[in-house]
Amino acid sequence: MLQKIYHSLPIQLFLLNLKKNRVILILWFLLFLIITGNFAKSYGVPYLFLDPEYLSTVDFWSLYMVGLSFGIFTMSYNITIYILESYRFQFLMVQHDPFTKFCLNNSFFPIAFIVTYCISFFKFQITQGYQDVYIILKELSGFLVGFSITVLLTFAYFRISGSAIFKRFTQNINDSLRQRKMTRVSMIQKIKMVKRKNYHTDYFLDFPLIIKKVDHFIPYDKLLVNRVIDQNHLNAVLLQITVFVLLLLMGLFRDNVYFQIPASGSMLILASIIAMVLGASAYWLKGWSMYIAIALVFAFNFALKQNWINPEYQVFGLNYSTSRADYSFERIQSLSSNQNIQNDYNHTIKLLDNWKSKFDSTQKPKIIFVCTSGGGQRAAVWTMRTLQVADSITQNRLMNHTICMTGASGGLIGASYYRELYLRKKLGEPIFPYENIYLKNISKDMLNPLVFTLVINDLFVRYQHFSDGKYSYIKDRGFAFENQLNINTNFVMNRKIKEYGKYEFDGTIPMLMLTPSVVNDGRKLYVSPQPISYMNTEIIENKDILKSKYMGIEFMRFFKDQDAENLGFVSGLRMSATFPYITPNINLPSSPSMEIMDAGLSDNYGIAEAVRFSFVFRDWINKNTGGVVFVCVRDSPKLIPVEKKKSISIFDRILNPIGALYANWDWLQDNNNEYYLEYAHSFLKTKMDVVEFQYSPIPEGWHKTNNTKKQNDELILKTWQERASLNWHLTQKEKQSLEKSIFESENKLNLDKLESLLKSE
Repeated sequence: MLQKIYHSLPIQLFLLNLKKNRVILILWFLLFLIITGNFAKSYGVPYLFLDPEYLSTVDFWSLYMVGLSFGIFTMSYNITIYILESYRFQFLMVQHDPFTKFCLNNSFFPIAFIVTYCISFFKFQITQGYQDVYIILKELSGFLVGFSITVLLTFAYFRISGSAIFKRFTQNINDSLRQRKMTRVSMIQKIKMVKRKNYHTDYFLDFPLIIKKVDHFIPYDKLLVNRVIDQNHLNAVLLQITVFVLLLLMGLFRDNVYFQIPASGSMLILASIIAMVLGASAYWLKGWSMYIAIALVFAFNFALKQNWINPEYQVFGLNYSTSRADYSFERIQSLSSNQNIQNDYNHTIKLLDNWKSKFDSTQKPKIIFVCTSGGGQRAAVWTMRTLQVADSITQNRLMNHTICMTGASGGLIGASYYRELYLRKKLGEPIFPYENIYLKNISKDMLNPLVFTLVINDLFVRYQHFSDGKYSYIKDRGFAFENQLNINTNFVMNRKIKEYGKYEFDGTIPMLMLTPSVVNDGRKLYVSPQPISYMNTEIIENKDILKSKYMGIEFMRFFKDQDAENLGFVSGLRMSATFPYITPNINLPSSPSMEIMDAGLSDNYGIAEAVRFSFVFRDWINKNTGGVVFVCVRDSPKLIPVEKKKSISIFDRILNPIGALYANWDWLQDNNNEYYLEYAHSFLKTKMDVVEFQYSPIPEGWHKTNNTKKQNDELILKTWQERASLNWHLTQKEKQSLEKSIFESENKLNLDKLESLLKSE
């Protein structure tokens, strides 16, 4: 019995895949790791499959799109294996619809994935507690329907394209049977020949799940068998090419929300493209495919070095057609001259005076710096929620007293959105910034168009352009990010950065500094409508003595000839939020090209910039204010228990030095920020307070329980590890966690503290 099972076609194909097709199996392995929550969970990758959004909703149609995409991947996998391995099982060629029978017998991984996915999806949705069983089953039916449609259409294609040659082949077999006598000797010879084959097969599955015995003694023309194999391979490759071209053509409609399929669907399409390329290259290039692939890599690399291919990603509003800005130390030094710094200092003193004029002249108002951390959409939603509640409780005093907002990535996106709503309200528009609709807007999915554009457009040919009124740019995933952010926020931030200059200067709204990192040399790029060269270096009287390296570059001056004032504000936000591999690093029009990365690379919390600003204007602050308040909005807790050291493997020992540095990057920045705040105490002669709001989804009332310290520490670690993921997509549970955490006990104490600090103002 075991021998019969072993020599069945499903088992032989399974073993063959393990032995010969490791690259495709890696794709399956990754997919299984993702849907079971064992790969990139902290970045929210499993949730893209377990809670996929389509048209801002998780429903039948979102799962239907994932099912369609999985069907494309499954058939790409089957076609590739069919092209590579079907010649080993020539008995299939005497069957009607050999490809469909091959797929049935090669369905171990697809069936295992479907079962695992359905179980994982059901468990995940049940634990969220937001949907009943009927709704979940309805959504899963969408996945199965989408998958089935793709599979049935593929089977229909192969059935139609292979029917003529099958009729000719069966006629040839019938003629051979009539003409040839099967003797005992010939039968024994056939048996010996079959046993000598590497993949001896005695049984196979047929529709509808019938076990059939392989007849090894049917005589057939070997030449005609090869023709059948070649014809089926050609049909398979033609289908792959057709699907590949259709996928690329979908890029023409990627701005249409109906074509922005769930991010998990785009990932499956990418896996399908990889499988297609493997199958097509094996068919056309045969044994030369590996060598030609290596040659193509070298050719592509050479083309990049010669600038024949231009993969740079641009920000919108700048002029990339004019002569490029000279990027040299001498120019950085000249733009940070004593005269420029002094002029900018005087300009900001007037801005500070305008800010103070809003308050009663008999009192010294408290001055606030809002410092918000990066962290993708998690940080954007948390910052928005914190500012809404804190500003509401203090009756608008928080924003009224805030002089400057600093930070990184998603945190500044949330702060910018709230600042814009606050501005529009002050300008007389019927806007109530505390309404929950705005929190919902900033929490809407951002990832679907990004990943779809990456797969369909950016990995191959970026061929579409658009005009922002002055200049023309390529539609890439940078455009997809900005466009989706504008759509989610009803285009309220769709301004040029210079438009905020007047409102900041007259004190209507706080200043907001964008501080992305310059990859070339590690400096910060200071982006603001205000002239702020004093942020670049030490104070004037010390910079020559210290032979300053110049810590930053002022964007507006540096790119003045490239129309810096025309920079789109959302483009500026994107510069500060370049999440690796998702939102690409940006190239600015300088020579050599200045490459820009996320602001969180150097300071993920914005405290360094706030302290730097307060140091430069310490004399004015000490004389004119009644205290300085640093409001720190963090998307993660500052203090968590030290994890118990676990036994580590040899791989952990190899990766630990690098992994430990990456894992503790936030803590290293925290230590630096503590030094900055301690330093601020030394030069601020007025009262200084730090108010911290931390996203830490601790269960309500945990501190009142009778748990031991060890139990509480374990609870804190568990909830910290399960907080909202670092992503541009949030599940419903994550959104609710972010929304309610502002009223967690420590945050409530800090809300009371902030209200108390501003009550008398």
